[in-house]
Amino acid sequence: MSTKLSHKLSNRKILVDILALLFGLGTWVGVNGIYVQLPLLVNSAIEKWNLPAYMVLIVQFANLGPILYTLYVKYFARTKDHYIIYGLLAVGSLSLFLLAFVYNQTSVIFGNKHSSALLFLMFILSFVGCTSSVLFTPYMRNYREIYLVSYIIGEGLSGFIPSIIALIQGVGGNPQCHNVTKPGGPLEFTTRYPDPRFSPTIFFILLGILLFVCFLAFIGLMKLKVARGERVKLPASTETLPTDLNAPPSYKTNSGWKMSNQVYVYLLGMMAVICLLNNGILPSIQSYSCLPYGNVAYHLTVTLSSMAGPLAMCLGFIVQNPKVNLLSELMVIVLGLGALVFYIAVQSPSPPWQYSWVGIFLVVTAWILVFGISGFVKLGIITLFRPDPGRGLYYTGVATQLGSLVGAITSFILVNHTKIFQSYSPCDSLMGK
Repeated sequence: MSTKLSHKLSNRKILVDILALLFGLGTWVGVNGIYVQLPLLVNSAIEKWNLPAYMVLIVQFANLGPILYTLYVKYFARTKDHYIIYGLLAVGSLSLFLLAFVYNQTSVIFGNKHSSALLFLMFILSFVGCTSSVLFTPYMRNYREIYLVSYIIGEGLSGFIPSIIALIQGVGGNPQCHNVTKPGGPLEFTTRYPDPRFSPTIFFILLGILLFVCFLAFIGLMKLKVARGERVKLPASTETLPTDLNAPPSYKTNSGWKMSNQVYVYLLGMMAVICLLNNGILPSIQSYSCLPYGNVAYHLTVTLSSMAGPLAMCLGFIVQNPKVNLLSELMVIVLGLGALVFYIAVQSPSPPWQYSWVGIFLVVTAWILVFGISGFVKLGIITLFRPDPGRGLYYTGVATQLGSLVGAITSFILVNHTKIFQSYSPCDSLMGK
């Protein structure tokens, strides 16, 4: 073990790192878990290929959480944040256990059948995730800043671990066409999807257990002596909680942390654009981009791209202070890759190299890279704001939700109210369609 690494480990409590990581894991594990089940859910859901667009919009409705929390901070006592976190993690755990048994239940909403149970429980889980952006991350400033990276990596693992479970689960293979032509009738085929190794019910139960462990980890952060010993007292100029809306703008503080107003706004704008793509537009069109290449390609894309972001975030232990120029260059690459996968989705049901391994490799690789590089850029932005004693971390959360909201509304309109994206059926060619 190198002297530098030994010094880093001796300057921190590994148990607190683990607790912070598990606390971060509890932020989006429910929502990410539903997303990695999409290759299975879109085959049976009423909404079919449009289900991702509905899910993305539901996540944005959950921005009610940050709004309510902001009102709470402004008008009520600001010393009870930990009770809110207890409640959010507990309700999230219960929602996942319920989802395991009712995810396929439907009902009529505004005259049309919808996957009501799935969408409602996803709203609850999204409420937890959205609120975490403006509550959980700033709350970690109550601890020494070295634990913030552990928390952020845990937040990234909220996509990684469900993806690992989904990879083990599998999708059973590509769909098969079975001839169901009746005597004297026209040629007719039906699409049948092979069964995975275990059902979505088992998958959601496993995630419910995982989120409950995250709940216990936060209790450990609050109650264990070793964790309480790593808490910090904020400077006299910022005695209030990190989420205090009356704190001075961070680029005007005299704490030694410096960032120009222009760079401050630029980084927040970059965060908003990244989230517009990653949390809004791209997830909504992923089925159109990947399913024409087969169910296995879609499964690999969803699971591996969900793992790419957390893996990229692990570089935060190596690249402690990324340069703004580097983040800008990576942002250009993200925009280029985003344009590529959008183009492939627009070409559905007949994208380039549809029946070749080249097409599968292209689409899977593009999705992995776009989410991986985006994850690194997001971590880089948060890292630059981390020493900010003011509202920087709060505003990154606001930028995250604002960008995601704009992307979700845009993609929902494009997918459901235009004819830009067309679904694909593997049996259509056999029936001459």
